[in-house]
Amino acid sequence: MARTRISTTVDADRLEDARTRSGLRDSELFDRALELLLQRLVIEAELSLLDRFPYETDADLRVGDHPGDPEGALPYDGAVPAQIQRLAEERRAERERRAS
Repeated sequence: MARTRISTTVDADRLEDARTRSGLRDSELFDRALELLLQRLVIEAELSLLDRFPYETDADLRVGDHPGDPEGALPYDGAVPAQIQRLAEERRAERERRAS
């Protein structure tokens, strides 16, 4: 992994609290913070896409056409069905192919 030096100012109390609680070096703290930030940004992007393109309006998913969802009850709080996960993976791969 390539490393780069950064120089910045941060909230002193928050930094000290993070150092005390974690026992990590500053570089490790920032690596973890960046990783969590990136994960959160991905989640926010996916939630934004779900708001723009809800499952209910996606003809490929045929919400309501299956015995387990007779009334088109999505969204729901259960696990994401494998069929939807596969479709999402296919679409993600297609977007990545187009982007490269």
